[in-house]
Amino acid sequence: MVRKLVIWCFCLAVLVVSFAWGRRSPAVYLVTVSLTPLPVYLVGRRLGSLAALLLALAVFLLVFAIQPGLAIVVEFLGFGELLLMGFLLSGLESRGYTAEWAIIYTVVALTTLSLLFLSVQAYASGVTPREVLAQKTLEITEMLTGVFSGGDASTKLQVLGAPLDKLKHLIRYLLPALVITNTGLVAWLNMVLGRQLLMALDWGKPEPPLYHWSTPEWLIFPVLAAGFLLLAPVPGVRLVSLNVLVILSLLYFCQGVAVISVWFQRYRVPRPIRCVGYVMFFLHPIFILVIIIGLVDIWLDFRQLHQALDA
Repeated sequence: MVRKLVIWCFCLAVLVVSFAWGRRSPAVYLVTVSLTPLPVYLVGRRLGSLAALLLALAVFLLVFAIQPGLAIVVEFLGFGELLLMGFLLSGLESRGYTAEWAIIYTVVALTTLSLLFLSVQAYASGVTPREVLAQKTLEITEMLTGVFSGGDASTKLQVLGAPLDKLKHLIRYLLPALVITNTGLVAWLNMVLGRQLLMALDWGKPEPPLYHWSTPEWLIFPVLAAGFLLLAPVPGVRLVSLNVLVILSLLYFCQGVAVISVWFQRYRVPRPIRCVGYVMFFLHPIFILVIIIGLVDIWLDFRQLHQALDA
């Protein structure tokens, strides 16, 4: 009992420090926010869903006690959504859902909550959805500018290899897909790290392993349909198709990583090289290559998962 309480309090301290530290630096914020679900996920898998829920509530109450007021509540919303992500991931997995479906259901739930919140926010502020979209685009580009460019907001600025004005235009049209894929990537990353920590701390071995990730075969038909609809003469159809392709590409990226993870194990690649390789997967054009490997795996079955199921 004492050890469980120590684990819970340690995770609470980590979350509060991460929130306070992340508020001081945009670059630190990206790292700390991305890993926010991890302590909640670990507590949920180790101590149970109730302990994970109490941890999320305790973080909110402690942050509010340190700095009371409506402003901190509004600022805490994004952080609170990630706490909820850790709770959902651990809860769904504990109930027998596979990793891929736990992530998918979590992303759907959080996206629905975000849409409801934005709708209420737009209605309360008396603005149109287009104006809310423009505001969110501005917030994202300002964050990217602060992280990668030292806060220089000039239109000639290059952010992630693209002019700032073109980046704003791209984010505006792909914002729905970017929100969903970002949520999915954060959920996937925290589950990957969480499972590794569970095994390293000898807190159990989650099954099935993540290198068994398998996207449903029928999902290739929406991919093909969205690809063909990019040629449609209607701008709205092309816009929706592009967003759908970006969202579905995340699923095949996860499958591609699972395939390469099996190759790493099969050929006994040293762990330091594996760590470097996993980081490089997120770099362009390696990211695209990983997605292609995930797509091709549907037909070539690199891991021989289908053969194992047939047997």
